[in-house]
Amino acid sequence: MNVAIVHKANVNDEVLDGLARELPSIISELLEIRGGKMAILRPEQISLQFSQASPRDIGADIRLIVLARSLGPRTARENKLAASILEKVVALVNGIGAACSITVRLYLTEIGAAEYLPE
Repeated sequence: MNVAIVHKANVNDEVLDGLARELPSIISELLEIRGGKMAILRPEQISLQFSQASPRDIGADIRLIVLARSLGPRTARENKLAASILEKVVALVNGIGAACSITVRLYLTEIGAAEYLPE
């Protein structure tokens, strides 16, 4: 499971450290639904990728792109989950005392993967 965090230069290191520390638990907790999981994962299975946006980029100060494997049917649930992630991230950032605009895009997809590691 991957989460891309794209941030503008004005986002301070304390906010980024807070995201690195708390975001895996936030997402793991919120993707769990009664009767099963939309994405079967534990916080340590979530890969975070931080990138600084180009000065030419427009939009939110922090953009989260969540890619998770979906086990259930598609419904409006994705919007509710994205809103829940946003609510918790806003609380985290505001708790640190920073003021940043934030967007969340949640992609629940069927993903195939293969990897080669040379010996």
